[in-house]
Amino acid sequence: MAGGKLTVRQKMINMMYLVLTALLALNVSAEILKSFHMVEVSMDSAGRNIDEKNKNTMVQIEKFHTDLPNDTKGTEAYNKSIELKKIADEGVKYFQTLKDELITTAGGRKGSDEFPEGDPKEELAQASNIELHANLMINQGKGAEVKAKINELRTKMLAVLSADKQKMVKSDLLTEDPKDGQTWESEMFEHTPLAAVVALMAKTQNDIKNTESQILDLLKGSLTDDVQIVTDFQAQIIPTSGTYITLGNKYEAEIFLAASSSRSEADITVNGSKIASEKGIGKYTMTATREGINKFKAVISTVNSSGQKKTYEKEGEFFALAPIAVISATKMNVVYIGLQNPISVSVPGVGANKINVSCTSGGSLKKVKDGEFELSVDGSQRTVTISASVDGKTMGIKEYRVRQVPKPQPMLGPIDASGSVSMGQLKSANFVLTALKDFAFEGVKYSPTEWNLVYKPKNGQASVEKGNSEQLTPRAKSMLNSARPGDIYILMGIKAKGPAGVVPVPASLALEVRQ
Repeated sequence: MAGGKLTVRQKMINMMYLVLTALLALNVSAEILKSFHMVEVSMDSAGRNIDEKNKNTMVQIEKFHTDLPNDTKGTEAYNKSIELKKIADEGVKYFQTLKDELITTAGGRKGSDEFPEGDPKEELAQASNIELHANLMINQGKGAEVKAKINELRTKMLAVLSADKQKMVKSDLLTEDPKDGQTWESEMFEHTPLAAVVALMAKTQNDIKNTESQILDLLKGSLTDDVQIVTDFQAQIIPTSGTYITLGNKYEAEIFLAASSSRSEADITVNGSKIASEKGIGKYTMTATREGINKFKAVISTVNSSGQKKTYEKEGEFFALAPIAVISATKMNVVYIGLQNPISVSVPGVGANKINVSCTSGGSLKKVKDGEFELSVDGSQRTVTISASVDGKTMGIKEYRVRQVPKPQPMLGPIDASGSVSMGQLKSANFVLTALKDFAFEGVKYSPTEWNLVYKPKNGQASVEKGNSEQLTPRAKSMLNSARPGDIYILMGIKAKGPAGVVPVPASLALEVRQ
């Protein structure tokens, strides 16, 4: 459209070109503005979740302080949590006021039949406006105030913690100037649509809440830095030499107050006589001199943080027998439903072929060879007891806890935990696995029989691929190969076949591709 005299036809063509260009620009702009609005709505939802989490943490700190009013750590953590909340609330309010001012000045939000005055879920009336806030933030200097406010909030919130704890907080309340020579204010507010600025304000509010959340967690953790604090106490007697003692040998047990605080030592007596204790654990030794049941009574006295004396009692007992059978699980400390649990039984000085072995209801024994058995349990009882006898005389008894085989955990190739992943990790994955992590019983395996892989591109519609084996389907592999930063993958709806048949896998994997 050069200067000079133009024909009417040329003027018409030029005008149509301008209109077409404007329409195309509005089309792209509308999609971008819609995305900013979706980010704002998502930020508001996430902010409510953080608020709830912070509220619960505050309640726990307050409860500790209320239950133990004389505990200095509890008082300090409570006072700091109140101070922190005041700073954070003031910061969130500041950005809410600024956000409301910008939205109101720009005509509010789009109305509807249901919300004629506009609703936070509706888009901004002037979402594409780039002048209103730029004038306020750049020309009138409000941006410098906002930058200073963010830095002030970060400094004040971190000051609640000691210097060593401050390093543990990963706060996003940052205002670093870009390396291209621009200022932080210019990058944030100049040539930026109002929808993006409002989303930025919502993000900053969440950054404040996230920083508050991390600091509250550290304050709560400081209550138990050196002790485990509980509200319930129970006396315990733990035999360290077994409960079936051969005559002439010694019975030994540790007697202590379960979950006791190291801030107050306990006095421990057995049958009226005080025994030595260290860090709340008493060492009791008694020589077995007669067969049968030997009982004793332990009394533990302590003073809580409020100065009140508390007394706890517990009875203990052990059996003294002449010879003793040695019964042990060869691969585990418990027995599992649906598995053949190996059991070895022996009696010193007695041949394995002369030992009779039996178990209580809920279990059945299959003899493999003399002294070795396979124990099956059906789960009808919480425990099962193995007994060994020779010539009708009981030589030993052992009780085992009955447990379910743990549920398998999902893996996508080498990825075994939800969170952010690289594109390389996703593209190298070829299998869906259902692994039993840290399960001591050897040879137990779960194989996936059903799974769903949800792929949600950062910009695009979500899609789902189903599978029924460890091997990824070609389409699932293609979905992983399409990974881009910001994309989300969810492995869910998993079922796996194990020793007891097909079971649902309760866990899922939620992965986001790193930038």
